[in-house]
Amino acid sequence: MGLLDFFKRNKKSKTETVKTSKPLPEQTLFADTVFEVISPTVEQFGFARHTTEIETNFTTIIFRKDKQYIKISGSTYPTDYPYSYNLILGEGDSEDFLEWDWNSVALWRLKAKIDPTAKAKEY
Repeated sequence: MGLLDFFKRNKKSKTETVKTSKPLPEQTLFADTVFEVISPTVEQFGFARHTTEIETNFTTIIFRKDKQYIKISGSTYPTDYPYSYNLILGEGDSEDFLEWDWNSVALWRLKAKIDPTAKAKEY
């Protein structure tokens, strides 16, 4: 499945911003997987796709519901090793770094808070 296939299969919402620039195959696969696995689930809870950015080494997909957001990102940029994939849950402005940096929780931190004995790590 290619980059254009998920745009055909998953129609863009009226308010969604989409930006792409020659992604590497792993970024295309990551985005396809998010749209196939995560998107249907979060949309059942009233979230809609807000932003989709698929670049050469980085992908960001944001779902919004009122002031709540789910930010899913992946980076395979060579200097970002080890490569990382994050799922961030937050409330407020998902576009403003200052907002989502302090007013959100990464899924791995939430897991560690719920079960301190779990081996939850960032990468």
